[in-house]
Amino acid sequence: MSLPSLLLVDDSDAILALERAILSGHYNIHTASNGREALEKVGRLRPAAVLLDLSMPEMDGDEVLQRMKADVSTTDIPVIIISSEKQRAEACLGLGAEAFLPKPFRADELLNRVGEALASARRRSRSGAMLVLRLSVGEREFAVPLDAVKEVLLQPATRPLPTGPSYLREYVELRGQAVCVLDVALRLGVKHQVAIAERMLVVIEVDGVSLALTVDTVRDPEEFQATDIDRREKVGGAEHGLLQEGLLGMLRTGGRALPILDPKVFIARGLLRDLPALLAPVEEERSA
Repeated sequence: MSLPSLLLVDDSDAILALERAILSGHYNIHTASNGREALEKVGRLRPAAVLLDLSMPEMDGDEVLQRMKADVSTTDIPVIIISSEKQRAEACLGLGAEAFLPKPFRADELLNRVGEALASARRRSRSGAMLVLRLSVGEREFAVPLDAVKEVLLQPATRPLPTGPSYLREYVELRGQAVCVLDVALRLGVKHQVAIAERMLVVIEVDGVSLALTVDTVRDPEEFQATDIDRREKVGGAEHGLLQEGLLGMLRTGGRALPILDPKVFIARGLLRDLPALLAPVEEERSA
C-alpha cells in the first residue's frame, strides 16, 4: 500500500531537512520553499496534508491557506501550521487550518500532530459518504441518492394515461394509489435493453407527489466515501441543460465516472405541478 504524501513548506532548508528526517518512512515527502511554489504543488500533487510555515518570500503562509480554502479542489486538504508566531498561527485556525504546532518541536510532537490531522480529515471524509443506487437504461448508467428513493420493484402491469408527454403516458396502482410512470429511456431518447417484464420501477417523491421511473436495471444500494465523489461544484458543465439542477456530482468507480443525479432532473419544468391533473381522469373513473 502506498504511503500518504505530505507537502512540507518552509523557506528554511534546516527546518525542511528536520521535518523530512522525522516523517520519512511514514509518508512520501514533497517540499516547497515559498508560497507560490507551494500552491502550484498542492494543485498538482494533491497531498494528504500540508505542513505550512507562515513567514515566507513571495507569498506568506496565511495567503496560501486562504487560497487553498477558497478553491474547491484543495479546500479538503488539511493544513498544519508549523510556526513560531503563535498569534498568527492561532488566527489561521479560524481560517480553516487543521492544527498548529509551534517551533521548535520534538519528533514525537510532529508525528502525533500529523497523524491526528490526517485522522480528523478521514473522519470528515467518512461523514461525507453517500448511499446511492446505480441505475441503467439502454447503454446509459447513472446513480441516484438512496434517500431520494421510496421503493424499488419489478415493473407491474401499467395502464394508459389519456394525456401527457410521450414519456409519461402510463400509470400503475401501488397500494391503492395511482402513480404516473415516467419512461426514462424515452425521456433520454435511448432504447431499452430488457423486455418490459424485466424492467424495474424506481419510485420517488418530489414535493409530495409520487412518481415511478422505469429503468432497465437497479443494483443493490452501495455506500461511497466522499473521496470517491466529485461534488457538483467541481464538475464543469453543471450549468448546462438538464444538469443545471439535477447533477449532484460525479461518482468515480471501476475506472469510470458516473453522474449522480437528483431524480427530479427527468421531470420537465412545470410538469410536476401537472402530474395530479394527468391523474385526475383516472381518479374520477375509480371513484365513479
